[in-house]
Amino acid sequence: MTTAATTDEATRVLLEAWLVTDVGVVRDHNEDSAYMAADRGFFIVADGMGGHAAGEVASAMAVETVKKTLEEAQAEIESFKKAPSDAGRRALVQLLQSAVLQAHQAVYQRGQTEPDKQGMGTTLDVVLVAGAEAFVAHVGDSRTYLVRDGRSSQITTDHTVAEVLVIEGKLTIEEAQVSPLRTILVNAIGVSADVGVEMAHVTLKRGDRILLCSDGLHDYFPVEEEIAQRISAEKPGDALKEMVELAKTRGGHDNITGVAVLVSDLHEGVPSTISSDSTQPVDLTGNPFASDEPTQTAAVPPPPKPVPSPLDAGGLKHTQPMRAMPDGEDMGSATTLPPPMNDKPADTKADKKKSAKPDKKSDAKTDGKTDAKTDGEKKDAAKPEPDDAVPTQPIATADTGPAKVQPESPKKS
Repeated sequence: MTTAATTDEATRVLLEAWLVTDVGVVRDHNEDSAYMAADRGFFIVADGMGGHAAGEVASAMAVETVKKTLEEAQAEIESFKKAPSDAGRRALVQLLQSAVLQAHQAVYQRGQTEPDKQGMGTTLDVVLVAGAEAFVAHVGDSRTYLVRDGRSSQITTDHTVAEVLVIEGKLTIEEAQVSPLRTILVNAIGVSADVGVEMAHVTLKRGDRILLCSDGLHDYFPVEEEIAQRISAEKPGDALKEMVELAKTRGGHDNITGVAVLVSDLHEGVPSTISSDSTQPVDLTGNPFASDEPTQTAAVPPPPKPVPSPLDAGGLKHTQPMRAMPDGEDMGSATTLPPPMNDKPADTKADKKKSAKPDKKSDAKTDGKTDAKTDGEKKDAAKPEPDDAVPTQPIATADTGPAKVQPESPKKS
């Protein structure tokens, strides 16, 4: 267990975190990668795809690249904790976007230079906690949830064809949950030259829980009330282990990974001085839990000019604008959108090998995610022994410093 102290005037945030990953009951190896650093306030989950070992290479590269970037930026993060401001907030948003884009470039370039890894890719979810604020970066169909007061809200949007069709009104949520199109990604790390980065922001409260997970977990918990009930348990780490075991008994078609984070304490101090660039909390109203759509969350007004889609040709550095979860008792409600589809999906989780090696024969599917998600005959694949599961990592704690603010006005498109 590690601890970190702040000054008496600071907002004190104490985090506890747990990581559980399991190969599942169909796969013969684990292509998920994850990392948690409660003492530094960041958490990462990546779900790789690709033939042979390419999926696990992609996810491991993405996690390591983001980890290194955030570790090297600790001075910048600590500066924001001590004196939160709009400029500092924009800097952290840019930092997270840059970390994800660097991960994308690293995976993409390796896929271009090594024939056996051509087309490999990964999803990527990153949460950075700085003071009482959490910044979220997201690509793909892994998910990040906020659980507050026994209620759950999905912060991120699935970057899948099914989600796009739901937004366009062509599929209902219930139809999307069973549609094979839910496994076709329109956005992924490392698969094509361009990527879109979805950003979100949450002002934390004492007792909040954050769950980052791959689809091997959330696919078996389609009802957010069950996620809320389990992660709200007194011991979230034990609850996460139970969820992983339940996912296995409910099918275990994929690798299963989750990171649970608990805001175990949050004491808001008052700084002795406030700089002219500092911002104060802004209350937003609304309640996403009253909505019929579980992926709705709070949003702020869009920027004056539309941001071009990062999936369109021309700008690797284009990212999805940031949106925010409010600071009030309720979390607000507004539809969220994934990056728009181009003519050719970035990746197909229903047939990950097809996307990972588009010019190869179908025998490249041996490690693709689809073999478990769509082919019933794969269900009789050898189950791992109980010791295949990676045990829960020890609890890590940290005091992440001051902050209590709302982001500026960009909105997730």
